[in-house]
Amino acid sequence: MEILIADDQRTTGLALAWALEGMGHVPRLASSGEEAWALLRKGEWRLVITDWVMPGMSGTDLCRLIRSRADRPYVYTIILTGLSGRVNRLEGLDSGADDFLTKPVDHEELKVRISIARRILGVQSELEERNALLRAMASTDPLTGLANRRGFQAAAEALADGGAAGLPHSLISLDVDHFKSYNDTYGHGAGDEALRAVAAILRSSTRRDDLVARVGGEEFAVLLPETNAPTALRRAEAIRRAVASADWPRRPVTISAGVATTRLAWEPGAIAGLLEEADRALYQSKRSGRDRACHAGHPPPSPHVACA
Repeated sequence: MEILIADDQRTTGLALAWALEGMGHVPRLASSGEEAWALLRKGEWRLVITDWVMPGMSGTDLCRLIRSRADRPYVYTIILTGLSGRVNRLEGLDSGADDFLTKPVDHEELKVRISIARRILGVQSELEERNALLRAMASTDPLTGLANRRGFQAAAEALADGGAAGLPHSLISLDVDHFKSYNDTYGHGAGDEALRAVAAILRSSTRRDDLVARVGGEEFAVLLPETNAPTALRRAEAIRRAVASADWPRRPVTISAGVATTRLAWEPGAIAGLLEEADRALYQSKRSGRDRACHAGHPPPSPHVACA
């Protein structure tokens, strides 16, 4: 197990590192709290043993910084100290420490406390994995495996948080044409098969960084980061052709698509306005005869492309 040690006393730190190596662990010695914090910010350390009293950043300061990172995996911290007494222990626990080691370190005690840490981290890792699975399930459409509306909204807002403001982004909103009739004629099982097939075509027709989502019954959306209006319209038309030319076992399936592109800086909440524009363009595609793509305010390049 990789273990980060923070200790300004090199002799003490090296002795602890050698003891941990003898137990089969991989220690890394940092000579200060600041150095340990820099390593924690760069890597995924799950166990830290830190001296309490150090110049500059103390062990309790380091514990508080570790606990302030709510978005990172849990880090088990053990404070190494010669301090004793109830008040000191309470202060250490209040800073976020999980356990204590008393100087000089007893190797048998060290082995037991590391074993406790591994057991607790194992339970914590399992809990983190289950929480991640629940988050994924909450943002995934179970029928197609695509993102659902919630996942789509979250990813779109993350685009703003990720510093992509000012770049052109486009959105394709699309519907399966006459899907209710398809369901009524062939049954809901066949309708589900058609939706899964459309989802597969969308996946194969988009880039790795594009976000494809099923946002309603027969409604899909594709977010195209860093994509201007002409390119987005060509992409929508390519998707339309791919669906129309697919080998459908019962009857031909087509889609209508509406495309919108950002005009101003991308900001949190901008996705709502972009969706409205794309939906208006989608409505224009349907009014123009379906099986076509329309961009809000962009001229049509082909007979299958309408203009809002």
